[in-house]
Amino acid sequence: MIRATPNANGRVGVELCAGLGGIGIGLRALGFKIAKAYDSWNEAVEIYNHNFGDGVAAVANLLSEKGRRLIEADHRRIGEIELVAAGPPCKGFSKLRNGHHDGRNGHNRVLAAMPDYVAILRPRLILIENVPDLVRHRDGKTLANVLERLERPAKRLRYRVEYKVYDAALSGTPQARRRVLIFGVRGGGKERLPEPGPDLAPLFAAVRHKGTVPKAFEKYLAALMDPENTRLTSASQALSDLPILGPGEPEAERPYASGVKTAFQRWVRNGAPERLRDTRTPAVNAETVKRLHHIPPGGCARVIPKEHLNGLSRRYGSAYRRLHPDAPSTALSTKYDCVYHYEEDRSLSVREYARLQGIPDYVTFPSTVVCRRSAYEMIGNSVPPLLIEGVLGEAMDRGNGGAKR
Repeated sequence: MIRATPNANGRVGVELCAGLGGIGIGLRALGFKIAKAYDSWNEAVEIYNHNFGDGVAAVANLLSEKGRRLIEADHRRIGEIELVAAGPPCKGFSKLRNGHHDGRNGHNRVLAAMPDYVAILRPRLILIENVPDLVRHRDGKTLANVLERLERPAKRLRYRVEYKVYDAALSGTPQARRRVLIFGVRGGGKERLPEPGPDLAPLFAAVRHKGTVPKAFEKYLAALMDPENTRLTSASQALSDLPILGPGEPEAERPYASGVKTAFQRWVRNGAPERLRDTRTPAVNAETVKRLHHIPPGGCARVIPKEHLNGLSRRYGSAYRRLHPDAPSTALSTKYDCVYHYEEDRSLSVREYARLQGIPDYVTFPSTVVCRRSAYEMIGNSVPPLLIEGVLGEAMDRGNGGAKR
């Protein structure tokens, strides 16, 4: 659900593993003031500070003594913290990205360090995001260990901790992206995670492949087709106001192709400059263009006729995926060619990629700060802001007895 941005109300938040600041965008929409944000990737920290204020974000390796001391020192200056939010690396848990599960993986150790930082920062609320594969990692032992340590991170510090798996698409993000959210409340607080909505994969598949929509999903189909409904957003509802681009376009400030057409576009353009930035697109080779000619919207490499494959394997449904204009995107990765435009024979621009992750247009990625490849990577690694705003906002409403903010 797309919410209006409230005025700041004094709640202080801290971000760990902040990346470009996706979680922080959602938190600010709920009235949080982000006192500090930390990440180990220098470019991500630079982009964060470029968009949200110089000095808010700092480089910190959470697995190092130097990083720990920095956060301890900052905590003494910040004082009381309402919320610690974190998006620890998911590579060690994701089968898609890693292909194996190695408990010694350094990425896994960052998640394992979260209870230690909760003990240092002593927030009232905890919010941690990761991939659903975490639930099954080591037969559930990894998650169980983290939950147990979060419940009692330090002497005389107790939290009620829960987790649920959500699809960001049900919060208005134009992308089907399932994520686990771990939520902790200290001191008898009443906030609780809301129940996740239904798995809409059958609906999205029916739309993409002209199948029959099950009766149970008809109301969700109506919401998806309504450009003013904020619950679900299709790819075209997200992208149709952007300039028409070809492959290999250089960076330039370009005018929007049209005025606002949908509720999502109204939200994503709020506060943005008049001329659009981050419109550069990757080049596409001639062989890729030939293959794309055979792929309809919503299709992938599996539909390319055998005589036109030219050595390409059709075993993987994730290869050569085209967006469907009437459905959310499939889950983005960190690679620019994980999805192709629904009309044009090309990959997406940096701005289009950001749109599908629910990153507002006022967030920019200057080529003087970050290279194009890194821009796609940090967008693909980002937490969808609308997921955070929607789920945490409802959890906080419950803590206030259902009162609207």
